[in-house]
Amino acid sequence: MIRVLILNPYLPTFGGGEKHMGYLCKFIENYYKDVSIDILVHNYNNVDIHSEDYPTIEKLNERFGLELKKTTILKFDLPKAMTLQDHFRNKRRIEEVTKKYDLFINFMFFSKHEGKAKRNIYVCMFPPKKYEFDSLAKKVAGKYLDYRFKKSYSHFITNSYFTNHWMEFIWRTGKKNRMIYPPVFSNSIIEERKSISEERKNIILSVGRFFVGAHNKKQDYLLEFFIKNEDRFANWEFHLVGAVSTAEQDIKYLENLKELASGKKNVHFHVNCTYQELEELYRNAKIFWHATGFGENDNEFPEKMEHFGITTAEAMSYGVVPVVINKGGQTEIVENGVSGYLWSNEEELLQHTVKLISDESLLKEMSTQCFARATHFTIEKFFARNKEIFDELSI
Repeated sequence: MIRVLILNPYLPTFGGGEKHMGYLCKFIENYYKDVSIDILVHNYNNVDIHSEDYPTIEKLNERFGLELKKTTILKFDLPKAMTLQDHFRNKRRIEEVTKKYDLFINFMFFSKHEGKAKRNIYVCMFPPKKYEFDSLAKKVAGKYLDYRFKKSYSHFITNSYFTNHWMEFIWRTGKKNRMIYPPVFSNSIIEERKSISEERKNIILSVGRFFVGAHNKKQDYLLEFFIKNEDRFANWEFHLVGAVSTAEQDIKYLENLKELASGKKNVHFHVNCTYQELEELYRNAKIFWHATGFGENDNEFPEKMEHFGITTAEAMSYGVVPVVINKGGQTEIVENGVSGYLWSNEEELLQHTVKLISDESLLKEMSTQCFARATHFTIEKFFARNKEIFDELSI
């Protein structure tokens, strides 16, 4: 039996990365006849991995329409890191676990863990920075740790050309780099959705986790924008969909959003909703908004951009027309003026949205183009690219 370990402690977020990971597990289950997959999770930010509501494989299957049968969740208790030494001790503890496996896949955002399995792959949402220390001794140690990290992986799989550029810029990983777009849906399902002639509703949709920091989804900006221009969006509804963790700052962020929208009958929240509910919203919506990276310097802080934009591609697979920020991986998904619009400032966001709202024929034409564009991000293409890499591994 082939034993595979996937590191992803952020499973409870149930975001696009978790969908990506879930379909990678599905590929691996199909690729090997006899395989067992462990998803390694651990406690962080006061997340209790032993709580009754901690995600299960059944919940992962339900959330993303999967049928994983050879995958389990491996819970690993780590002591709380109070010092830098504690952090490195915990890092080594996890690295020791990887030694027991035939294949280790590091799927943890910004992780610097070394892979110590027989074969090791790093799936990169966005590359971590190199160690930066003040003293000469620590600088030397940091360079050595960076060297060990880079050397331990045979492949660095990036999720977009945007991420691939920064992986090479920071780490110079060269021939080890592979770019694979995350999976959205199968070709057959996209074709099936094209044939559905449901009457859509006047819904603007935003899908993304409710969280603070890193590449947060800027729902606060979009909500303020919608309310500020509510006279231009008469007879339209704004629906915000996403999971929220148990972290106090994330819960507070969501509470602030709800307070901002209090009294607005055309603003709706769908928190930790089911896969079926999300599908229904995609079928009914006409326009999709995304603003990750707004107000941020994309050259100074590229990690704050959307590294790919799986929910944008997902929306397009349902024929929902994207009006998304002209930054990060979004520019690789949307053909501006053909399958949606890219915007760089508030005026353009308003202009493009109002144009679609006021021109039903344009909206329908772009919706048709969305289906065609979505075929670039199918499960079939994701599986085919992964097969090339797994064939190279020769496990």
